[in-house]
Amino acid sequence: MTAIRSFIALEVINTDVLDQIKKIQEELGRTRARLKLVEPQNLHFTLHFLGDVESARIPDLQTLLQEIEFPAFDLELGGLRCFRPKRLRVVWVGVTKGADNCIQLQKLLGQRLREQRFPVEVRRYSPHLTVARARRGTNQNQLLEVLEILDKYATYEFGDIHITEVKIKKSTLTPRGPIYEDLEVKRLQ
Repeated sequence: MTAIRSFIALEVINTDVLDQIKKIQEELGRTRARLKLVEPQNLHFTLHFLGDVESARIPDLQTLLQEIEFPAFDLELGGLRCFRPKRLRVVWVGVTKGADNCIQLQKLLGQRLREQRFPVEVRRYSPHLTVARARRGTNQNQLLEVLEILDKYATYEFGDIHITEVKIKKSTLTPRGPIYEDLEVKRLQ
């Protein structure tokens, strides 16, 4: 039986917002820090990372997604941040409005996933859009430049995105980075 590395996510498709993010990623890329920038086509909000799912269970997962009822909603993206500045690993864009919708959808999906015995993380969910990851071997001096950029864009407004779909994504890891593929798309009302 083969396993498929999977997650459930909301994608960012607003080109104006993507352009804003790309400009800041370019600035991050000019630092001495060893960063892996997330490709624009891979930018997403992870609702649930499922890990390796047996291929025989994918239809159950697809049915689960199609059975949820949730309205379309807007997210306002703002602020460039990181988790744990002293051990910076992930640079991300925050949600300034609409986070409650993301959290409610994530909880609803989590409940349904647990009912169907899929793995669900127990930590508190915080909607964020990962834009860069620090590679191993990046030292603190190199990261100081990144922290300066975070300060510069701490209150930056990236714009609004309208969320109309939730997707189950397949993730294939390659030396160049992950390749994502849609396994199921649920249109929100």
